[in-house]
Amino acid sequence: HILPLEFYPPVTNLLNILALRTDLEVMAISSRNHKQRENYKHPGIQVHRITYPAYTKRAFRKMVALAEIILCPLVWLIRFQPDVLLYYEPHSAYPVYLYKKYVRPSVRLFIHYHEYYTPDEFRVPNMKMVEFFHRKEERFLYQQAEWISQTNPFRLDFFSKDYPFIPKSKLHLLPNYPPESWKESRLQSFAGGRVKLLYLGALSFENTYIREMVDFVKRNSDKLSIDIYSYKLSDDVAAYLSHLHSENIHFYEQGVEYEKIPEIAGKYDVGLILYKPHNPNYQYNAPNKLFEYLVCGLDVWFPKEMIGTYPYITEGTYPKVVKTDFERLDGLNVEEMISHEGLTLKSSEYFAEKVYGEFIDQSIIP
Repeated sequence: HILPLEFYPPVTNLLNILALRTDLEVMAISSRNHKQRENYKHPGIQVHRITYPAYTKRAFRKMVALAEIILCPLVWLIRFQPDVLLYYEPHSAYPVYLYKKYVRPSVRLFIHYHEYYTPDEFRVPNMKMVEFFHRKEERFLYQQAEWISQTNPFRLDFFSKDYPFIPKSKLHLLPNYPPESWKESRLQSFAGGRVKLLYLGALSFENTYIREMVDFVKRNSDKLSIDIYSYKLSDDVAAYLSHLHSENIHFYEQGVEYEKIPEIAGKYDVGLILYKPHNPNYQYNAPNKLFEYLVCGLDVWFPKEMIGTYPYITEGTYPKVVKTDFERLDGLNVEEMISHEGLTLKSSEYFAEKVYGEFIDQSIIP
């Protein structure tokens, strides 16, 4: 996983589960995070890191980093001699290609994608390196892999149509769920007063409805409050949030460490998903945050354009999952949206241990 582990909790969740297995020896290869996040460590996992080229500005250092992301993982793989090799995203593909083709063709190969990329997305200027890596996937690694997975059925269907030469027997679902230990940090209904809204995640004006949501909360300060935790955000959003000075809007620029989310989430009524579905990846998305909010007992409001979340819309139960028009927020009936009257409590069933346990026992160790 060449991109930093700390930015991708589904990976660290899997590593934590793998580390409990005494019959496995596990090595993870990643890059150093540049957001001052606490580095992932586990006594049962060997972790090696390099510098990702996009996270350095000097031209010479970029060249060195580009060599690092290819050569260092290859050396670590040669030393470790894995029986099973799993890589995430096309960003990680090239050293795997070299190892599988030229060093150990017998290694069992698994591929997983956090995101769905259309073929056209590889052709934009800032994806030249990734496009080169992806060509190795398309021409070699897809044929060699015994498992290729996406996070939901919509994305898997798009992927299958993009690469019809891949046998459907190789294609699988591997959703991103939180740990079961998060269960029931809050499962009571709205207790009155202001409705407490929570947003966790990356932010930009172009790709999220953050301005629309904050303006709506400002206009309804007697009914709503919002707390925003984000360490991955554009400078203009950071400046905007830092200068609000509103007693019912709070911005935490350090974000929150993943394992502390249940402790934080238990104080709120509603978890917000604010992504603007500007491409198929987001339009057909059921985000990690959906399942994290639900397991913590929060209702969830998501953009009506996010078709990938429609299968989780609730009827007759709570926590509620409610599609929301974030471009016409003044038309919302907040009281109706948060009401649990006549609804039955249904605790979340979406846990990492279940899906990853099945993945390990049925696929990694068949």
